[in-house]
Amino acid sequence: MTYYLIDYENTGEGGLAGLTELESSDEVVIFYSENADKMSFDMHRRLQECRALIEFRKIATGKKNALDFQLAAYLGYLMAKEENGRFCIVSKDLGYEVLLDFWKGKNIRLIDSIASEMKEKVEQKSELEETLRKLVDEEDLPTVLGFVSSGKSRQTVNNLLVKQYGSKKAGELYKKIKPLLKEKKGK
Repeated sequence: MTYYLIDYENTGEGGLAGLTELESSDEVVIFYSENADKMSFDMHRRLQECRALIEFRKIATGKKNALDFQLAAYLGYLMAKEENGRFCIVSKDLGYEVLLDFWKGKNIRLIDSIASEMKEKVEQKSELEETLRKLVDEEDLPTVLGFVSSGKSRQTVNNLLVKQYGSKKAGELYKKIKPLLKEKKGK
Protein backbone atom coordinates (compact mmCIF):
# COMPACT_ATOMS: atom_id res chain seq x y z
CA MET A 1 0.00 0.00 0.00
CA THR A 2 1.26 3.45 -0.89
CA TYR A 3 0.08 6.59 0.88
CA TYR A 4 0.25 9.89 -0.99
CA LEU A 5 0.12 12.89 1.34
CA ILE A 6 -0.66 15.91 -0.84
CA ASP A 7 0.36 19.43 0.20
CA TYR A 8 -2.41 21.00 -1.89
CA GLU A 9 -1.45 24.55 -0.82
CA ASN A 10 1.92 23.97 -2.43
CA THR A 11 1.11 21.86 -5.48
CA GLY A 12 -2.50 22.66 -6.35
CA GLU A 13 -4.01 20.34 -8.95
CA GLY A 14 -0.56 19.68 -10.44
CA GLY A 15 0.32 17.45 -7.48
CA LEU A 16 -2.65 15.22 -8.32
CA ALA A 17 -1.49 14.56 -11.90
CA GLY A 18 -1.38 10.79 -12.40
CA LEU A 19 -4.20 10.17 -9.93
CA THR A 20 -6.17 7.89 -12.23
CA GLU A 21 -3.22 5.48 -12.50
CA LEU A 22 -3.32 4.58 -8.81
CA GLU A 23 -4.45 1.15 -7.57
CA SER A 24 -7.29 0.38 -5.17
CA SER A 25 -4.66 -0.51 -2.55
CA ASP A 26 -3.33 3.09 -2.58
CA GLU A 27 -4.54 5.95 -0.41
CA VAL A 28 -4.44 9.68 -1.13
CA VAL A 29 -4.77 12.24 1.65
CA ILE A 30 -5.26 15.79 0.38
CA PHE A 31 -4.27 18.44 2.92
CA TYR A 32 -5.84 21.79 2.02
CA SER A 33 -6.82 25.04 3.68
CA GLU A 34 -9.01 28.05 3.00
CA ASN A 35 -5.99 29.46 1.11
CA ALA A 36 -6.19 26.53 -1.34
CA ASP A 37 -9.66 25.02 -1.48
CA LYS A 38 -10.64 25.27 -5.16
CA MET A 39 -10.69 22.44 -7.68
CA SER A 40 -11.70 22.30 -11.35
CA PHE A 41 -14.56 20.17 -12.64
CA ASP A 42 -12.02 18.15 -14.61
CA MET A 43 -10.07 17.32 -11.44
CA HIS A 44 -13.29 16.48 -9.62
CA ARG A 45 -14.12 14.01 -12.42
CA ARG A 46 -10.64 12.44 -12.16
CA LEU A 47 -11.06 12.06 -8.39
CA GLN A 48 -14.27 10.11 -9.02
CA GLU A 49 -12.50 7.85 -11.55
CA CYS A 50 -9.61 7.15 -9.19
CA ARG A 51 -9.51 3.63 -7.73
CA ALA A 52 -7.51 4.72 -4.67
CA LEU A 53 -9.12 5.75 -1.42
CA ILE A 54 -9.30 9.56 -1.27
CA GLU A 55 -9.41 11.49 2.00
CA PHE A 56 -9.60 15.25 2.49
CA ARG A 57 -8.14 17.02 5.52
CA LYS A 58 -8.97 20.70 5.88
CA ILE A 59 -6.34 22.47 7.93
CA ALA A 60 -7.14 25.47 10.07
CA THR A 61 -4.92 28.36 9.03
CA GLY A 62 -3.64 31.28 11.01
CA LYS A 63 -0.25 29.93 11.94
CA LYS A 64 2.75 29.78 9.65
CA ASN A 65 3.36 26.28 8.18
CA ALA A 66 0.21 24.87 9.85
CA LEU A 67 -0.43 22.51 6.94
CA ASP A 68 3.19 21.30 6.87
CA PHE A 69 3.16 20.44 10.58
CA GLN A 70 -0.17 18.65 10.43
CA LEU A 71 0.90 16.68 7.35
CA ALA A 72 4.11 15.68 9.17
CA ALA A 73 2.16 14.60 12.27
CA TYR A 74 -0.24 12.54 10.16
CA LEU A 75 2.70 10.92 8.38
CA GLY A 76 4.07 9.76 11.74
CA TYR A 77 0.67 8.34 12.67
CA LEU A 78 0.42 6.43 9.38
CA MET A 79 3.97 5.12 9.65
CA ALA A 80 3.22 3.70 13.10
CA LYS A 81 -0.04 2.17 11.87
CA GLU A 82 1.32 0.73 8.60
CA GLU A 83 4.91 -0.39 9.22
CA ASN A 84 5.22 -1.94 5.75
CA GLY A 85 3.58 0.92 3.85
CA ARG A 86 5.19 3.22 1.29
CA PHE A 87 4.81 6.94 1.88
CA CYS A 88 5.05 9.79 -0.61
CA ILE A 89 4.85 13.43 0.39
CA VAL A 90 3.66 15.28 -2.69
CA SER A 91 4.99 18.83 -2.49
CA LYS A 92 7.51 21.18 -4.06
CA ASP A 93 8.39 22.42 -0.57
CA LEU A 94 11.93 21.19 0.09
CA GLY A 95 11.41 21.76 3.82
CA TYR A 96 9.99 18.24 3.93
CA GLU A 97 13.49 16.89 3.27
CA VAL A 98 14.02 17.26 7.03
CA LEU A 99 11.39 14.51 7.49
CA LEU A 100 13.19 12.28 5.00
CA ASP A 101 16.43 12.76 6.90
CA PHE A 102 14.68 11.99 10.20
CA TRP A 103 13.04 8.84 8.82
CA LYS A 104 16.13 7.71 6.91
CA GLY A 105 15.88 4.02 6.08
CA LYS A 106 12.08 4.08 5.97
CA ASN A 107 10.09 3.81 2.77
CA ILE A 108 9.33 7.51 2.37
CA ARG A 109 9.88 9.88 -0.57
CA LEU A 110 9.33 13.50 -1.52
CA ILE A 111 7.82 13.89 -5.00
CA ASP A 112 6.28 16.82 -6.84
CA SER A 113 3.33 14.91 -8.32
CA ILE A 114 1.73 11.49 -8.28
CA ALA A 115 2.59 11.24 -12.00
CA SER A 116 6.33 11.37 -11.25
CA GLU A 117 5.95 8.36 -8.93
CA MET A 118 3.85 6.48 -11.51
CA LYS A 119 6.49 7.08 -14.19
CA GLU A 120 9.18 5.67 -11.90
CA LYS A 121 7.02 2.62 -11.06
CA VAL A 122 6.54 1.89 -14.77
CA GLU A 123 10.31 2.18 -15.36
CA GLN A 124 11.05 -0.14 -12.43
CA LYS A 125 8.50 -2.68 -13.65
CA SER A 126 10.07 -2.59 -17.13
CA GLU A 127 13.53 -3.20 -15.65
CA LEU A 128 12.18 -6.04 -13.53
CA GLU A 129 10.45 -7.57 -16.56
CA GLU A 130 13.68 -7.49 -18.58
CA THR A 131 15.60 -9.14 -15.74
CA LEU A 132 12.92 -11.82 -15.27
CA ARG A 133 12.85 -12.47 -19.02
CA LYS A 134 16.42 -13.83 -18.66
CA LEU A 135 15.46 -16.05 -15.70
CA VAL A 136 12.07 -17.60 -16.49
CA ASP A 137 10.29 -19.00 -19.52
CA GLU A 138 8.26 -16.58 -21.62
CA GLU A 139 5.01 -18.38 -20.74
CA ASP A 140 5.66 -17.91 -17.00
CA LEU A 141 6.85 -14.32 -17.29
CA PRO A 142 3.53 -12.44 -16.81
CA THR A 143 2.54 -14.55 -13.80
CA VAL A 144 5.94 -14.39 -12.09
CA LEU A 145 6.21 -10.65 -12.80
CA GLY A 146 2.81 -10.11 -11.18
CA PHE A 147 3.78 -12.12 -8.10
CA VAL A 148 7.13 -10.37 -7.67
CA SER A 149 5.53 -6.94 -8.15
CA SER A 150 2.61 -7.48 -5.79
CA GLY A 151 4.10 -9.78 -3.13
CA LYS A 152 4.89 -7.81 0.01
CA SER A 153 7.31 -10.42 1.34
CA ARG A 154 9.43 -13.29 0.03
CA GLN A 155 7.06 -15.71 1.73
CA THR A 156 4.07 -14.19 -0.10
CA VAL A 157 5.85 -14.53 -3.45
CA ASN A 158 6.75 -18.14 -2.65
CA ASN A 159 3.17 -18.95 -1.56
CA LEU A 160 1.76 -17.46 -4.76
CA LEU A 161 4.21 -19.50 -6.83
CA VAL A 162 3.30 -22.72 -4.99
CA LYS A 163 -0.41 -22.06 -5.41
CA GLN A 164 0.04 -21.40 -9.14
CA TYR A 165 2.64 -24.05 -10.08
CA GLY A 166 2.83 -26.63 -7.30
CA SER A 167 5.79 -27.22 -4.99
CA LYS A 168 8.36 -28.57 -7.43
CA LYS A 169 8.12 -25.94 -10.18
CA ALA A 170 7.57 -23.17 -7.61
CA GLY A 171 10.81 -24.19 -5.89
CA GLU A 172 12.71 -24.05 -9.17
CA LEU A 173 11.28 -20.64 -10.06
CA TYR A 174 11.83 -19.25 -6.56
CA LYS A 175 15.48 -20.32 -6.63
CA LYS A 176 15.96 -18.40 -9.90
CA ILE A 177 14.24 -15.20 -8.77
CA LYS A 178 15.35 -15.14 -5.11
CA PRO A 179 18.17 -12.61 -5.75
CA LEU A 180 15.52 -10.15 -7.03
CA LEU A 181 13.59 -10.38 -3.76
CA LYS A 182 16.25 -9.12 -1.35
CA GLU A 183 14.35 -5.82 -0.81
CA LYS A 184 11.30 -7.75 0.42
CA LYS A 185 10.87 -8.88 4.01
CA GLY A 186 11.38 -12.47 5.11
CA LYS A 187 13.64 -15.38 4.25
